[in-house]
Amino acid sequence: MKISAILPAVVMLSAGCRSNSQATLQNDNFTAPVPEVVKNEDIVRDGAAPAFLPRAVIYRTNGDYDGRVPVTLDATRTSIVSYPAPTDITSASVPLVLADGWLLDRRGGISVNSAFLDWTYAQYAAMSHTPSIAEIMSHIIPEARVTVIRALPLTATEALADTARVNTMIRSKL
Repeated sequence: MKISAILPAVVMLSAGCRSNSQATLQNDNFTAPVPEVVKNEDIVRDGAAPAFLPRAVIYRTNGDYDGRVPVTLDATRTSIVSYPAPTDITSASVPLVLADGWLLDRRGGISVNSAFLDWTYAQYAAMSHTPSIAEIMSHIIPEARVTVIRALPLTATEALADTARVNTMIRSKL
């Protein structure tokens, strides 16, 4: 075998072998890199919620669909991407009606690809089994659409706790 064929492989393998210049924690059985410490001041700025917590989402629809179960369709609106099981639906899943026709998404997952079923939350939650994809597709209200979505500078918990603040944001055009 030629040395010219082996030499590049040896160089490549040895290039990955070097000591770690980062600090490590050590004891007799374990060695690990010391994690970077991030102070809360670096995460929370101007009173806004930390970036790693999900933001509250508000949305509007082109009709009165706040009592109807949403599902997520693909971009072509011809197949279902996501849907809840009946056991996922509770009274806390129903969106909260806000000012000027806006709704607070309490279940999570509302998007421009959301569609609404003709089943109410109560009807869907009472089902003894999860309906088939074909059955769900047959219950989609064809004209029902999400028309506008906004992420708020609050978590969902904060938005639920202070709907007056959310309504003020809505009325001031967000």
